[in-house]
Amino acid sequence: MPAKGPCTGKPLIEWCAENGERGDKLLEEYCDPDEGAAEVAKGSNYRALWKCSSEGCGHEWRAQVGSRTRGERTIGCPKCTRGYQNKVTPTDNFLAWCAQNGRRGAELLREYRDPKKLPDEVKKASTYKALWKCAKCKHRWRKMMYIRTKRVRPTGCPQCSLAVRKKHRKQE
Repeated sequence: MPAKGPCTGKPLIEWCAENGERGDKLLEEYCDPDEGAAEVAKGSNYRALWKCSSEGCGHEWRAQVGSRTRGERTIGCPKCTRGYQNKVTPTDNFLAWCAQNGRRGAELLREYRDPKKLPDEVKKASTYKALWKCAKCKHRWRKMMYIRTKRVRPTGCPQCSLAVRKKHRKQE
């Protein structure tokens, strides 16, 4: 009997049996009351119910079956991964990023003035709204880290930017 779901193909239960530890874990976490693991295809868009098998977690969430079986890195429990995503490592912190980005990194490090977090305690690409102080006009403002450190069109001081726009308009 072919598996149900927008993507027909091998039933999830068969795929799990063929994929060792990874398959065992997915089958253990699959807890959908509406569709059994034998009735849904391994690459399906069907948003099944999953229950985290990590000790002490037990979080339940919905995710597409295909997103849990595709590729090497599968989507796991959002509650468990949230803690991992927020952990600042020595390679992704703002201080390390500044050291690797020459003059631009040195300028941003000079402007970083956040009293709550040191530069090595915040991720360079996070949504944390840090306090900044412009080296030119001394204006203070809050802006998310990822907006200041992105490669394409990073933002600078809003006061200086406004002054440049006003000057440009006068010249026209």
